[in-house]
Amino acid sequence: MEVHHHPHIPTHAKPWKEYIIEGLMIFVAVTLGYAAENVREHYVNKHKGIISVQNLYKDLKEDSINYERSIKNRNFQDSCFVVISNLFDENKIKNEIPTVYAAHSDISLRMLPIMNTMALDQIKSSGALNFIEDNELKQLIQSYSGDESGLKLREQREFSFIDRMIDPITTTRFEYKYFQKIGNSNFNILNNKIVTNIKVPDRLHIVNENTFDWNNYLSVLGMLRTIRESTDMNYILPTQNKCNKLMVLVRKYLEENNSLIN
Repeated sequence: MEVHHHPHIPTHAKPWKEYIIEGLMIFVAVTLGYAAENVREHYVNKHKGIISVQNLYKDLKEDSINYERSIKNRNFQDSCFVVISNLFDENKIKNEIPTVYAAHSDISLRMLPIMNTMALDQIKSSGALNFIEDNELKQLIQSYSGDESGLKLREQREFSFIDRMIDPITTTRFEYKYFQKIGNSNFNILNNKIVTNIKVPDRLHIVNENTFDWNNYLSVLGMLRTIRESTDMNYILPTQNKCNKLMVLVRKYLEENNSLIN
């Protein structure tokens, strides 16, 4: 004969304390899981932010070099203008045509620093800025990024003036073969005088010199100098200072997070 065993079914209710304990255990488990996920997500996001800041540090170092080089070159352009301006004031400029060629070849160049924006754009678009815990650093990143538009506006201002006022003189009044050779790598300024390192052609002259308006020419170059001085003082130098300050803060931030890569 088979013996049938019936499952034991408790006939009494569990104590209410057991329900509370079970509920608390479920609550704690869910809370700990949620907290662990938040910690993991915070770590991942902070790691992404650090990578973005590392890329920014590389760009800032390049920017700093570009600003320094640009200012040096623009100062040289200003020195070229001073040389021929002095010759004009002393009424000697017509006897120093090789000097005019050399000075004009450098003054007519377009020289403005270009800000690296790849890392800045990545930080803004990815939301990495929100995971940088240094408020001063965050504010300076945003401020520095905003300077790009100012540099571009000044680039348009300067280059447009050169297009309209300088290039027509270059193409119609200078003998192009020697003009192409002279470049600033082939002359120096010593004691406020230009010394060329290449042979000057015989009878080098300004094309149609009899109709050349020297006074207007110096006025045009003087206006370009004024525009460039405004760009230097109001845009390039402040942006350079901001770049250098930001570079210090970025380096400090990376050092604090053991993430500095030189």
